[in-house]
Amino acid sequence: MVSLENRLSSASNIIEQFPPGLRELPFQGQINLRGDPENKNFMTSTKSVLGLDLPLSPNTVSVGIGVKALWLSPDEWLVVAEDQKQNDLVWKLEKALAGEHTAINDVSANRTIFELAGNHVHQVLMKSSEFDFHPRVFSPGNCVQTLIAKSQAIVEQIEPNTFHIYVRCSFGRYVGAWLADSCKEFV
Repeated sequence: MVSLENRLSSASNIIEQFPPGLRELPFQGQINLRGDPENKNFMTSTKSVLGLDLPLSPNTVSVGIGVKALWLSPDEWLVVAEDQKQNDLVWKLEKALAGEHTAINDVSANRTIFELAGNHVHQVLMKSSEFDFHPRVFSPGNCVQTLIAKSQAIVEQIEPNTFHIYVRCSFGRYVGAWLADSCKEFV
């Protein structure tokens, strides 16, 4: 299990150049969870540990207290937790799902998370990705796997004008700089 307390972000040396509305979030625990949503034991066990129902509708998010689950595929979710919960959740999920056909992987060191907020966020995302982030098709509670500036990303809409963008740490500096530059015309 990953300790996040001494981790340095790949975007740390450009954060001071970020415009208002763009920031890198503190490190959070991330768990890749795979299992059969038609298996009642899998669903009830994960709910008992996470305190939420896993989302079953494509590209949606379920939110609980200090934890959320992003739908990635019919049998895959990204569980995001406050980092002090991460190690406990992995252990509790492994215990609750012992004997089930599942995969529980701590991927906390895999991605960094940017928050993009403000009235211009939809335009910034639409010029950074081929995905349509217009409010008529993408709204709070939605998530999608897409490319941001040609880098693999998961984008989650938190509020009408607030998004979380999960990118591989190795691309954090590049994507952070891209988003900062994309915001310039709106500042």
